[in-house]
Amino acid sequence: MADFLFVAWIGGVILLIGVHSWLIAIRIAAELLAWVLCTRGSRFVAIPAVFAAAVLPLAGHAAAMQPSAAGAELADAVHVLSAAMWAGGILALASLRPPDGWRTDDARNLLERFGRVAVIAFGVTALTGLLSASEHLNGLSDLWSTAYGIVLALKVAGVLVMAGLSLLWRRGVGNGGADALVAVLVVVATAALATLPSPA
Repeated sequence: MADFLFVAWIGGVILLIGVHSWLIAIRIAAELLAWVLCTRGSRFVAIPAVFAAAVLPLAGHAAAMQPSAAGAELADAVHVLSAAMWAGGILALASLRPPDGWRTDDARNLLERFGRVAVIAFGVTALTGLLSASEHLNGLSDLWSTAYGIVLALKVAGVLVMAGLSLLWRRGVGNGGADALVAVLVVVATAALATLPSPA
């Protein structure tokens, strides 16, 4: 996870160069602290990482350009945290290589335990994502007529593919590598959305 934290920190630094904001500075400080703690193997890495994720909607490019209501920012923060829980769990599990594969009882139990959390995190992510989309789009036609809408549609398609791959993996098909790859692509689409002006 150290690599992902470092990439997030680099992205924050680049954003801070273009958009001067104390919220972005706080976010990248938290990401840097999380990266340092992660590289040292500290169990406290989650504290600054979760803080940085929660501040992300308040400190992003779109927030700096188009301030929104506090309720929308709270929904965005919940969206980011639940998505991080779901996609981060997939990335963490995909990095594991159980000695006897994912069909053993221990590996299946691990997937089942994560699956219970993943279903809730996916539901919260989908609901808050829908709320966010209703804030940023004027109508369904924006999904194919604007750059923001096209990237959002690609992100939603990626999330649906992730959900399908997660279900297959949970049933013993695959090893999570494809799911993790799609998760990374969804994160890239999310980063692209943060740089685009919303149609609304």
